[in-house]
Amino acid sequence: MNAFTDLNRVITDVNGTVTVTHDDITDVSLFADQGSVHKVQLTDPKGRALPGYFGLENTVTGELLDSPPVSTGYKIVDHAKAFEHQAKTILGNPELPHGNFTVVDKIINGGRKATRAIYFNDLTWDIDGRGQGVTARADLINSIDMSSAFQIFAGAYREYCENTCVFGGAKTYHQKQKHTRNLSPEALIAKATLSMSLFDQHREQMDAWKVIDPDRSQWGEIMEQTLCATTGKARALTSDKAAKVNGKLLDYMLHRFDQEAKSLGNTAWAGYNALTHWATHTDESFERVNPNTGKVVELQTSRKGSNRDLVQLERNEKVRKVLDSEQWLALEGVAA
Repeated sequence: MNAFTDLNRVITDVNGTVTVTHDDITDVSLFADQGSVHKVQLTDPKGRALPGYFGLENTVTGELLDSPPVSTGYKIVDHAKAFEHQAKTILGNPELPHGNFTVVDKIINGGRKATRAIYFNDLTWDIDGRGQGVTARADLINSIDMSSAFQIFAGAYREYCENTCVFGGAKTYHQKQKHTRNLSPEALIAKATLSMSLFDQHREQMDAWKVIDPDRSQWGEIMEQTLCATTGKARALTSDKAAKVNGKLLDYMLHRFDQEAKSLGNTAWAGYNALTHWATHTDESFERVNPNTGKVVELQTSRKGSNRDLVQLERNEKVRKVLDSEQWLALEGVAA
């Protein structure tokens, strides 16, 4: 093992894994120094393009990585840009403490994989009720060579493993997605950051949400009366025939609830995750059956050309209004 200190940076190199411990979440120099990676068209021995097959080339060295070819749909997430966005999102959230971080950055296998753990030293939670605070943290795992999925954890725990488990604490949020065309690292990062700030404010409620079990129709009614209610012309088949509802959004929120319930059960916790997913995934597409024609159409969750940061900010405020609504509070009363 080699170790040395450079100002506020402690750097170690163990078996090819470089670890840098520091206190500046905006410092992504470890990853930037490695260079980014982009896809290059592979060719046969005669120089003819191999359609659908791409290699991974380091933009600094110009060398191809010794890794299997990737497809057209493989989405590369640049380490430095992902961690830059994570820092920007955290610093842009006024409800999280800033200025007292411990950051542990790791470069693995020559930069093909990277991890970052951000510890919020001014934010601890007594997760198990024993009076021993656990430091809140956010972990991001990224690869550029198909060796693993993109993962993000948020919560208060002492360690995690990449099969989604955490030890010595609990998660407020976790997501694991393959590097496909629909991967949106920015949205996942925003969702994880929001979940941490909300957990700090609503921890007791969030614990209760995990044991409240609304069925799908109850969830639909709550959405009709809160998030999906509209004064416009949009109308959908609802439990209240006089209600005006954004049918497109209602369909999407029912779809999201179904997706979250697969792993979380039909719980208020699944509903909360559906809400925060909508708040942060501003560029997602989904399928909906046209009620007039019966045909399946693909729709977007936001208007083309909209400002993503502004949309996320507006949606986060709408989520807060749902959580403060009489309909959601009545749901919470079930477990009171």
